[in-house]
This record gives sequence, C-alpha cells and structure tokens, in this order.
Amino acid sequence: MKDNKLFKGIYSALFSVYDEQMNVKTDTVQKLVDYQLAGGVKGFYVGGNTGECLVLPTRVRKKMLEAVISANRGRGKIIVHVGAGHIEDVYELIDHANALGVDAISSLPPSLQGYYNTEEMVQYYKIIAARSKVPVLSYITNIFNIDSVGFAERLMRVKNVIGLKMTRPDYYQFGKIARVNGGNINILNGPDETMICGLSVGADGAIGTSYNILPKVAVGIYENFMRGDIFAAMKCQEKLNSVIDIVFGKNLAYWKAIMSIMGYDMGYTVEPQIVPGRGEYVEMEQRLKEIGLETLIT
Repeated sequence: MKDNKLFKGIYSALFSVYDEQMNVKTDTVQKLVDYQLAGGVKGFYVGGNTGECLVLPTRVRKKMLEAVISANRGRGKIIVHVGAGHIEDVYELIDHANALGVDAISSLPPSLQGYYNTEEMVQYYKIIAARSKVPVLSYITNIFNIDSVGFAERLMRVKNVIGLKMTRPDYYQFGKIARVNGGNINILNGPDETMICGLSVGADGAIGTSYNILPKVAVGIYENFMRGDIFAAMKCQEKLNSVIDIVFGKNLAYWKAIMSIMGYDMGYTVEPQIVPGRGEYVEMEQRLKEIGLETLIT
C-alpha cells in the first residue's frame, strides 16, 4: 500500500500580492518565499482562502502560482488550490498546475449552489482527481454541513486522493478522521490558533495564514511537539496566538497589513475587502510592538 502521508510539517497559506492593475508583485513574492523557507516551512499552499481565491481572476491566480514556483526554485513543496465558482475555471487551474509540475492540488468544492451533501462533494473530488496528474487534498471547513468522518471514509476510496486539510476546530471528529483508512491519510490542521490541538489528535502538520508572519514560531510548535516537549510547543502556540489575536475575525487586508508593517510591499487588496484606516494601522503597529514582534520574528 502506498504511503499517503506526503506532506508533513508546516506549510504557509501564502498571501497573493498584486498591484491595482492586478499585476503580481514578483519581488514581494520572492521575499515572502525566502523569509518563510528560512523560517523552516516545508512549502506553500497557493491560491487558497488566504490567497483570495474567490475574488481574484483566474489569470491572476495562475500568475501568482508561476511567481511562487519561480521564487521557490524547488526548495519547498507546492500545493495549489484550484477551487473556483465554475468548473471550467477549475479545469483551467488544474491543467495549469499540471503543466507547471506542482506537488499536489487541493480544492474547496464550489459552495454557492449548495454542495453540502456527501454524494456531491465526493463526486466533485472524483472529477478533479481524474484530471490531476498529482495527488489531491480535499479541504473541509465549517461551511459544509456534512458528516466529516463519513465523507473522509468515502473520499479515501477515490483514486489519487491522499487526504485533506481540516479547517474545522472539532478535534473529536478530527481524531476520528486521522484514523480513517487505517491511519493512512494525510491530514493537515487548518485553524492556526489551535494547531497544537490538531497535532495532539494525529495531524501530520498544518497549513495556515499566520505562518506567513511568524514561520519560525509556527515551526516551533510542530518541532517541539514532535520531540515530545509539549510545554515548549504550548509556549510557541501562545506566541503565535498573540499575533493572531490582533487580527482575529478581520479580513485579509488586516493580515496583509501586518506584513506591510514588517516591511513587505503587499500592494493592493481587491474589493470588497476594506483596508484598515490610518488609525487602525497605527494601533496595529503599537500592539505588535507591545507583544515584541521583532523578537518573535528572530
């Protein structure tokens, strides 16, 4: 039996960076990739929710993936999210990913038309797994009102599917999913603020937004947990959460603003997201100083 656990460790859900003309800012992409790889991440999850998949044109998503692959230069693994509102866009993104040679594809099912039952969701993954030349990871969030364990059991019978990203903070269900298929399932934690919980019930690693900001701290949670130093892992989780607390519940423009405060040119954030005003920006700077962001980065 082949080992489905292809992705272990920490993967950054990479921000998409572009200007007002929707041109990808390749210099910033290079800096983000270098910074996060230096921090110990194993690779990147490109074009997911953090990558603004639902609001960016397909052409921009493709250019962003190309920029990440160029910046990465084979150093980390690349998982690309191909979910979109129309199946033709999904096909286009899969074909593009196939041509570029990514390590895996992933996708949320289209949600606007009510893809909320297990049968339709499994059928969706059969379709994309058949078209993909690389392994496929599903992506479960709270918006899907399904039996997640039953879904995972059926999902793992689909050829070319290796597992899923679980962004549901229900760690009872999470632990049961980790035992599906005799435990031969690649399961990655979604909620950044409870990564240690996911690891405790069987996650192979994690994909998250805050890892853009504090890759070393996120890696510290994982590595300390794997060494059995739970106290050190908890301290790292507390440090990560001190930054998450500042923007928890905010849109991605606020998360990207932290990267701007750190000196990265994050460009533009497309409507309808509202960017933080000057007063909010100054308040964020102050709160980041208070928690010692500079010491957390180093």
